[in-house]
Amino acid sequence: MSENVAQWLAEIQSLQRQVKTLQQEREQAYASADNWRKLYEGEAQQRQREVTQSAQKVEELQQALAAFKSTDDGATKQLESEILSIQRNSSVAQLQNQLVAAKKECDRLKSLLKAEQAEHEKTRESLTAALGDAVDLLTKERPS
Repeated sequence: MSENVAQWLAEIQSLQRQVKTLQQEREQAYASADNWRKLYEGEAQQRQREVTQSAQKVEELQQALAAFKSTDDGATKQLESEILSIQRNSSVAQLQNQLVAAKKECDRLKSLLKAEQAEHEKTRESLTAALGDAVDLLTKERPS
């Protein structure tokens, strides 16, 4: 009988160890599930922020496009209005004089642009030379 009791006690202890092992595994599984849930929620929040930012950007771009279109429409309407005014109120001689004046203004602006481009080129060349000199000086000073 004492053998039966010892056997039962050994069986009970074995089952208790198994229960303890299973409980530990269950706790690890819960911890892992919590970790994955937190990661998923963080990723979901990030995606939601990105969606919100994208929606805001789309709205901004739509507003900018609408503003551009309205500005463009305004400029087009103004140009059409000026053309109609010129057609109504001008003779051929006046239109020829305005055309000559516009061509002169265009030529003047072209020459100003060329002068600005030449100045820009000179500045770029002098800055490139100065940068080269600075690099040379730094190269000479580096070994010492």
